[in-house]
Amino acid sequence: MPNQSLKNRMEKMSPFKILIGLGLMSWSTLVFGFRRGWVKREDIFDYAVNQLVSGSHASNENVAIIAGGEDLSDDELIGLISTLESTSRASDVDKWRLGFLLWIEALDGSYEEKINFLQEAYADFDYPEDMSSCSLYSQDEIPPLLAMRDVVAALKERFLLGRSGADHVL
Repeated sequence: MPNQSLKNRMEKMSPFKILIGLGLMSWSTLVFGFRRGWVKREDIFDYAVNQLVSGSHASNENVAIIAGGEDLSDDELIGLISTLESTSRASDVDKWRLGFLLWIEALDGSYEEKINFLQEAYADFDYPEDMSSCSLYSQDEIPPLLAMRDVVAALKERFLLGRSGADHVL
């Protein structure tokens, strides 16, 4: 995910921007998205600049190098980012699932279009068990988009429970 038409529509509000708005973006989540093609190099540079400006990593030399790293290769960029933080891959995957599902939910498109994007997301995230009811081929009685809301609610609870101000983005 995403296909070319989806990439064009994601420019305005992308899963990447949703994760930033929710305060869920981290360096490892950023690298995971970059490797999957969901994050552009420019997004990485902008994120690093924002980290420096906010003071989050103001004293970290690697963040400053990343912020001005237009001449770095992708491998060099990933290598620098890898020194900053590590979280579980499963956590990064689930953050991206939340970002994509919220994006689909907010998409200004037809029911069929949302269903198609949901099926793409289900496949692209390797058919996670908690999304089985989101499949058009599910034997469940619940419609896929309604099942998606349940998955979103569970992921929100996992990542956002008890965080003040997080719901204003949703």
